[in-house]
Amino acid sequence: MIRRHLLWSSATLTVVLLTAAVVLADRLRNLAPGDALPAFNLPTLDGQTVASDSLRGKAVVLVILSAQQHSSESAATAAHEVAKQLRRDDLTLLFVTADTAETAYFRQQRDTAEVHEPLLLDHDRKLYGDLGVIVLPTTLLIDRDGKLAQILSGYRSDYPHLLNAYTQRVLGMIDDAKLADLLKTEAFNHDQPSDKAARHVAAARLLEDKGLLDDAQNELSKAQELDAQNPEVKLEAAWLYLLRKNDAQAQTVVDEVLQAQPDHRRAKLLRGVILLHRDQLDEAETALKEALVLNPDPVRTRYFLGRLYEKKGDMTQAAENYRQALQRVLGNLPE
Repeated sequence: MIRRHLLWSSATLTVVLLTAAVVLADRLRNLAPGDALPAFNLPTLDGQTVASDSLRGKAVVLVILSAQQHSSESAATAAHEVAKQLRRDDLTLLFVTADTAETAYFRQQRDTAEVHEPLLLDHDRKLYGDLGVIVLPTTLLIDRDGKLAQILSGYRSDYPHLLNAYTQRVLGMIDDAKLADLLKTEAFNHDQPSDKAARHVAAARLLEDKGLLDDAQNELSKAQELDAQNPEVKLEAAWLYLLRKNDAQAQTVVDEVLQAQPDHRRAKLLRGVILLHRDQLDEAETALKEALVLNPDPVRTRYFLGRLYEKKGDMTQAAENYRQALQRVLGNLPE
């Protein structure tokens, strides 16, 4: 019975993982515009406490960050600059992270970027889970009544412009017509090399999902020409090597990223996958558990832990990890 369940879980997850990024990327799993922000009472990096009740009557920009992620660093800096430009007493900018083991990193980043707005520490991931965060970074704009007004997923070159426009709307500085005009302007540039590279990476992922690996390689080659030092471009190439069963080349790329960024989240996950492929199960288990703590990609990490425990013959642990992976994609389901 457990074996049949595991076969179903593994097959279902394979399909779900191929579509999850496309289906879920532009929303929160548990909250939609117009919904009230879940209540919270969280400590900050500086030992203070911020409660959601204290924010009523103010517009709030809440930026949910990941440690060791360039796009989160860029979003934090951009949000700080937008708040500084608007200079409104009725606007509160907050950051929040579930990566509470990375406080040293966040202190260093705060001091380097001179971004000193409060960073909330979601130790038990309760707020993260209540919101159903999918993409990091994710930026939420909350109106004065404590309701979600806008979601901005990820970071790209137009993020500062979009955040400025939507924040003005939440503050009542502009109406919907003016907002529409701002969103149509060409005040931002969509054609930065990093944005072009990101589009090629996204195209490569879609092609990978369809099994068109040669076409995916062509897209990644274009991304590498545009942004060769971007670790996400490198690691997508490593993932493609794994799909082609070229673990040796994948390891070369992953090791290169880890040498430059020892705590890089996705690199740790891919290292665990490589070890799993080589049947170095104890080392793979250690690597995947480290990746799970860092939360680089909890769905895939749980999936590969499920596969690992299947190889070890621990069907109970395998089933539990498959179950948790499915639950993260599908949300809570009735029994």
